[in-house]
Amino acid sequence: MDRNFIVKAHLLSEGIKISKDAKKMLDKKSEIWLMDDYITCSGVTLVFGNQYATVGSDENSNFELDTMDGKLVIVDGEGRRILTDVITPPEYMKDEIVIQGKTITCYVNTYTDRVRIQLLSGCSNTCKFCNAREFKYEFNCLEGLDEALKIALSQSNIRHALLSSGNAKNGQDLRKLTEMYKFFCQKYVNLPIDLMTPPRGFESYTASNEYEKYLYYLKDIGIYGLSVNIELNNPELLAYYCPEKAAIGQENYLKFIELAVKIFGQDKVRSLLIVGLEPLEETLKGVEKLAKIGCNPVLSPLFPYGEATGNPSAELFIEAKANSEEICERYGVKMGPLCVPCSHNTL
Repeated sequence: MDRNFIVKAHLLSEGIKISKDAKKMLDKKSEIWLMDDYITCSGVTLVFGNQYATVGSDENSNFELDTMDGKLVIVDGEGRRILTDVITPPEYMKDEIVIQGKTITCYVNTYTDRVRIQLLSGCSNTCKFCNAREFKYEFNCLEGLDEALKIALSQSNIRHALLSSGNAKNGQDLRKLTEMYKFFCQKYVNLPIDLMTPPRGFESYTASNEYEKYLYYLKDIGIYGLSVNIELNNPELLAYYCPEKAAIGQENYLKFIELAVKIFGQDKVRSLLIVGLEPLEETLKGVEKLAKIGCNPVLSPLFPYGEATGNPSAELFIEAKANSEEICERYGVKMGPLCVPCSHNTL
């Protein structure tokens, strides 16, 4: 296993201490180097070797971010040093810009080389490991989103975008989301735009007879790739932690994903599994189900929140990664995300 990944696994498990010298250096670089966002995107984003990692600040960690000869280094518990750099967010993420009564990060957020376009804040789902439900359920207006995206694109080197939203409450809202997808894909034709979505037809998540037609529609309007996250493989745990996803059903998730691979092609469809919320053997069964149908499995470390408690070990993350790579190799697929900077909060 790659030494840098082993360090990343420990950082995602333990967080990192920030020395006074490192803090002083980072404060000079940016006022917002330590981000507070969704639980999966909060912390300081480090780049070392071939790894990107967004890591929470924790004084109890065995790892420390420090300085040496005017450069930032990660120091492990044995005093070994790894040269690193920090990716700081663009200026607009200071959140001082107000667009139509909302601060700009209600609309867009930049992480490494990707901009997230937040079409709908809040979520109709009640997943017990996600803080999206803490936000008010409401659509962002297209004019505000478009203005915010232009600012985001002007301030950093964006390579691609992700259309993101919570789950919609009804068919009318699903239709509205589809129109928003179309707007951005047709206006920003030179920007690869991925979509995060559950299985869905035009007005329903469970209308599996519409899945194929809807996927062709998404491809026709210009969606580049899809993220369709099954989260957990174990049905009982899924029903407890994600009742709305369980109601859609894993069978529908896998059907939608398999059709998406057929329509969008290899390496264009990924699905995330959480490591640390179910037994590892269950997660690996999920990895195999995805790899078998040509989907790129993505492993996310558990970010403890709400009822999803626990502190998975670095050793668990390393074992999950190693076993998943073996499974993927057997089926001739790659682990996702294929964009290395986008792996900052995954394994």
